Amino acid sequence: MKITAAWMAGFLALLALAVAATTVSREDEPASARKTSASSTTHVNIASAKPFDAVTAAIEKQLGKYDAGTIAKAMSDKLSPSEIEAKIHAMEGTSGFMLFAVRDHGQLLSLKGKQVSARQYEIGNPLIALQMTQVDVRAGEYAPLRIYVYAGDDHLTHVDYDLPSTVFGRFHLPGVDKVAKGLDAKLDALIANALKS
Repeated sequence: MKITAAWMAGFLALLALAVAATTVSREDEPASARKTSASSTTHVNIASAKPFDAVTAAIEKQLGKYDAGTIAKAMSDKLSPSEIEAKIHAMEGTSGFMLFAVRDHGQLLSLKGKQVSARQYEIGNPLIALQMTQVDVRAGEYAPLRIYVYAGDDHLTHVDYDLPSTVFGRFHLPGVDKVAKGLDAKLDALIANALKS
């Protein structure tokens, strides 16, 4: 049998139709879509002559400690919402915040022979987060907040964080914005108190 170009083209067309006909449509599987958007965040850096250890101790003194186990037990015991909220309030520090986690980046850098004082704090308050997530659940992406304290090359102690009102501002929702501005003030007070002489 002599194969011509026309015959080959026809054969390939039939093959393509056969493959297309046997492909199963997965209408029951959700399609995924990726969206990107740009937002503007204001970064705050406060430098102080107060020693690193004194600043971190003063920050930690104002923070309560979040205890996930206590809240999980309260939920599983089916306590009322007001009883659970009371347990969360009891975890608050004088700043209204509680500590979720501390990461000692200075200790980690010592593995590379560097002597640096640097700590990242995850702080927040689930009841404050709840005020925002009930308006828009996506606000949970940014809660808890992070602050970073480090000793700089300039021999000053630096406290860095992103201003919550600009982080949460990407949602453009008055209910979220109001709470986020309150977080600005709470963070400002926390840091100001920590840097007092």
